[in-house]
Amino acid sequence: MKRGITVYIMAAMCALAGVSVASPQEQGQENAALETLKARQEIVEDAQTALAEAPDDTARKARLNRAIRETFDFTKLAKEALVDHWEEMTDEQKEEYVRLFKDLVEKSTVRKLKAYRAAGTEYTEVSSDTTNAVITTVVTSTDGDEVAIQYKLHKVDGRWWIWDTTIGLDIEITEYDVSSRDNYRSAFNRIISDDGIEGLLDKLREKHEGGNEL
Repeated sequence: MKRGITVYIMAAMCALAGVSVASPQEQGQENAALETLKARQEIVEDAQTALAEAPDDTARKARLNRAIRETFDFTKLAKEALVDHWEEMTDEQKEEYVRLFKDLVEKSTVRKLKAYRAAGTEYTEVSSDTTNAVITTVVTSTDGDEVAIQYKLHKVDGRWWIWDTTIGLDIEITEYDVSSRDNYRSAFNRIISDDGIEGLLDKLREKHEGGNEL
């Protein structure tokens, strides 16, 4: 099975799902999270289409960037990737780290969205409480490959945001599948263990200055 489907595939959010039996309140939260995915998907897809028609158009690039920033909570992902190390950082280090992380991950997301679109999506499981939701999907690529993608969302000031994603090795998410948060956490922990917080910042600065991505 091909693995060309990125953890940031917004094309996975294009259909309604059947949900499991839940209380009216839980169903309301589930529907709200799903509706947010649908609404953001429409905006991202429109931006993708516009940019595909004029790949060098600065305004269209900015439109896709804006759609991504308004969908993903990269700040929460950045914090979750550090775990306890976050509290070890100074305010200045936190500010620089989040700025660099968001820029690098956004750049990666834009590149992958420009290159990939899903042919179809089935939502297989939705669970939610008042502030958190987990939505599992099976995405079919244009090559006919199928893979499970799971989204974690949280609600801030009444608005749902995606903050973490997991790609399955098959059409189900298992305990062996690793999320984007866990990937970053593992990599950053190794760097901090060897070189400290400043070592991590140095590596992020180097990537940023070199025009690279995470």
